[in-house]
Amino acid sequence: MMKQTIEQENELFKGRQFTSVALVTFKTVSMEWLSSLEKKEKLLSYFDQLAHNTSIKSVIVQSPNESLDKKGFFEQFEAWSNSKIYDDVFYRIFRAFDQIMLRIINSKKLFISAQSGKVIFPFFGLSLACDHRIAADNFIVQNPEGMVGLAPKGAVAFFLTRALGPSKTMELLLSQKDIGAYELLRLKLVDSVVPFNKLRHSALERANKLTSHPDTELAGVKKLVNYSMKDLADYLEYEDEQIFRTLSSFKRNKRA
Repeated sequence: MMKQTIEQENELFKGRQFTSVALVTFKTVSMEWLSSLEKKEKLLSYFDQLAHNTSIKSVIVQSPNESLDKKGFFEQFEAWSNSKIYDDVFYRIFRAFDQIMLRIINSKKLFISAQSGKVIFPFFGLSLACDHRIAADNFIVQNPEGMVGLAPKGAVAFFLTRALGPSKTMELLLSQKDIGAYELLRLKLVDSVVPFNKLRHSALERANKLTSHPDTELAGVKKLVNYSMKDLADYLEYEDEQIFRTLSSFKRNKRA
């Protein structure tokens, strides 16, 4: 086992360092923690700590096997839709997605996503912001937002259009079908699929291979590759405006 040099643990995630690789393992993934300013700041603060650590070359972000799926989304959406702080809750959730995604894109470190279980599109969007994606064989992406009349948050349309083109992106985002790990691999939306019990090992192995290059080379390549995403911040702002407009129409219809 490689020596661990940095550790941080709270109710949201556990962070460890294995030589030049930081492993951030989420204990929970839900809209609820995204709406918490305190929890969001804990994660952003840890990402900033990693950004300033010169011994870190890459960051693995591993989601829990039991994440926010379609059923959980419907439950939370219904509860918040009937809340008096409806607008504030969704603003904080959207703001959290935007800040986390831009931290990943703008970081000089390589980010590797390791996902398993069922997740909704916005959390797959965070994975698409990473430089490399590994999926467990039980990984499934779901799109419940469309079932309530919403476009998905998480810059999913932004990334998918670049990867698949407008036509295929429209097809996927308007579909209510689940997308399994091997279909994601066929579409080249993940880089590899591994057995669930080998997900962490595979991610660490891949991270070490990717970061075997000099720091200046890694940072330079990432900067050039991500140059095409320089308009992501503007897109996220536009995305928020469009989804808020839809949410506002829901509220007006309820009052009518």
